[in-house]
Amino acid sequence: MEKKRISIVVPCYNEEEMLPLFVETISPVLASIENYSFELCFVNDGSKDKTLEILEQLHSSRDDVTYVSLAKNYGQNSAFRAGLESCQGDYAIMMDADLQNPVELIVEIAKRFDEGFDVVNPRMLERKKDSSFKRSTATSFYSITNIIEGKEIIPESVNCFRGISRRVIDAMLENMTAGSMVLMSIPQTGYKTCFIDYERQERAKGTSKYSLKKMINYAFDNLSSGTSRPLYLILPINIGIFAFALLAALTLTFLYILAVTGVIYASPLYLVFMIISYVLLFMSFLGIEIGIMAMYQRNILINSRIKKPYTIEIVKKCK
Repeated sequence: MEKKRISIVVPCYNEEEMLPLFVETISPVLASIENYSFELCFVNDGSKDKTLEILEQLHSSRDDVTYVSLAKNYGQNSAFRAGLESCQGDYAIMMDADLQNPVELIVEIAKRFDEGFDVVNPRMLERKKDSSFKRSTATSFYSITNIIEGKEIIPESVNCFRGISRRVIDAMLENMTAGSMVLMSIPQTGYKTCFIDYERQERAKGTSKYSLKKMINYAFDNLSSGTSRPLYLILPINIGIFAFALLAALTLTFLYILAVTGVIYASPLYLVFMIISYVLLFMSFLGIEIGIMAMYQRNILINSRIKKPYTIEIVKKCK
């Protein structure tokens, strides 16, 4: 009986220092798992160093290495998506090349696949190896996203290190648009999920490719790509402002009828305030309407098979 295959999908951006060490570290772990075959599916995300040259060397010297090279640096999300679209495995494990996610955990992920789980989420017990700034911003990102959605759409302390089955991959790719985020698309498939706790390690070599700007952009893309709920958050505030302005106008009218001194001078100010509150309320409804239209347009784009959000230069499959 032919073994099922697991694809290890690894995005790479300027990882010439880490790639040889990553392959050296992960190879004995994969060899110890006898009931699965493996392919190492690397994605060169427009690297400016010798990452592509190293991938070419690995591909020529090993039968289990495949890679995709993107035309420029599109970011981790597009790199993971390109890897998932090109991998051939019955399952896929997404992970970075920095070895902060322990490769030994692949053994446990494979066991969960055997138990029938479609999504395996390694969950960080602690992030002591990260800076306090990164820990606090990551925690805030998970909390804010889940509060906005009103449910746990992104499990806390779970990043892109995931194990997923082929039917999860197919369901994701079927419903993802150009702006969809892998991180949010996996939980939305709704398939059987489990968690594995682990401790995050220090980066072995090189430096992190995530600047503050990239982290902010990544968080914003996740919040804005899959939902229009943020548009609804401002609506209760504007309704409250409008109600207060209306109440103030009615109060001033009543006081004017009673001939209270000074009311006539305050009336223009409250009139302007009421007009502004009405404009804000109108803009809230307009924003929600635009959001609904955008989601509808997104469904149209899905059905018409929109263009991928990246350009591939080279694709090399396993031999």
